[in-house]
Amino acid sequence: MSWHEERRSDIESNLQKILELLREYEHNLILEDDPGKSSAIRDKIAGLKVKMNECQNDLDSLEKTKQPERDLALKMTNINYDDMNFVIAALLRQKIDIIDNQSIVPPTNPKEKMSKNGLTSNIAFLLRCGMASAGEVRHLIENNAKINFPDVPEKLRATLNAEYIRLRKAGIYGDDLFKHLHEFSSCKSSDASWRAAGLAILCYFFESCDVFEP
Repeated sequence: MSWHEERRSDIESNLQKILELLREYEHNLILEDDPGKSSAIRDKIAGLKVKMNECQNDLDSLEKTKQPERDLALKMTNINYDDMNFVIAALLRQKIDIIDNQSIVPPTNPKEKMSKNGLTSNIAFLLRCGMASAGEVRHLIENNAKINFPDVPEKLRATLNAEYIRLRKAGIYGDDLFKHLHEFSSCKSSDASWRAAGLAILCYFFESCDVFEP
């Protein structure tokens, strides 16, 4: 089952529970004679209707994001080295104040790291897509370091980390932070190939604990 199917199933399950409770409260309201208790039941019914609308909005939002994410996932299966090299070169040209000396830490379980960084299930699909190409990113970065410049891995890490720190200082966190970093790692391009390359690079550094809280 894909992330979208799991998410849809969860929302529909919650919606069903809300509807069952709503029917129960409406039945109790008909039988209740005490004005105080009737008022409390009406409040509960109103709260459930709000939650029901939220579930419907979540379903609508899920449908809107489904196709772009499918397109990105499809592109990730055929990621182009030329596009990835272009994105890496663009990131290396970024001017940063300091090449930060954050120490390398052992990789953390992705689910634990998502929780520590306030990332929700809305980002899980993107992470799975990006981390599936982590091996290719590692191979490309290591080859760049051997053939061209030995400090390519460190400069890439420092560039992404500097942007991460800038965004955190601006009060951006969680899913929004990940999306902003994806925009940055994709050179703010709408081109599907560059966005796929940018996502792969960002997720490689996420997995290796070089960006985001470990």
